[in-house]
Amino acid sequence: MRRVLLPALTLLAGSCVPLAAQSAMVSLVRQPRATALEFTVPITDLEAKSHGDSTYAHLGVGLGLRHWDDGDTALRFVADANASGGKFFGALGAIVEIPPGEGGFIGPRLRLGWAFQRAWALSLEGEHLERPFTHGLTPRRRSNLGLALTVRF
Repeated sequence: MRRVLLPALTLLAGSCVPLAAQSAMVSLVRQPRATALEFTVPITDLEAKSHGDSTYAHLGVGLGLRHWDDGDTALRFVADANASGGKFFGALGAIVEIPPGEGGFIGPRLRLGWAFQRAWALSLEGEHLERPFTHGLTPRRRSNLGLALTVRF
């Protein structure tokens, strides 16, 4: 896992430098048998105000790690689009997860929840990952529900 972690962190640090003026997002997700941490940098950020109410939209890409309770850790690549307005928070994303020593999983993710402030949101997350090019009797699907805390900087 060390061979993958160092280049991933280097890529993450290098991609954050030119985007420092925009707001990055960090999500901490607790699932029944795993904990995930994701960091996304924006491709674009939009904010609209109407009659004192503001709506915020974020489209970003990033990296993450999922640590299973049994000790395995998987690298995750994330593409995420989310919006918050008033007390509502919603996000739709695509995940590519690469567990050590296995083929990759790919699939969608949906988050719905509450925005406490402009920068904090608590949401329920559902994701469904599949391994598209696997042969034999290995597990081909992985679906999870979790609770996600998202912070925007």
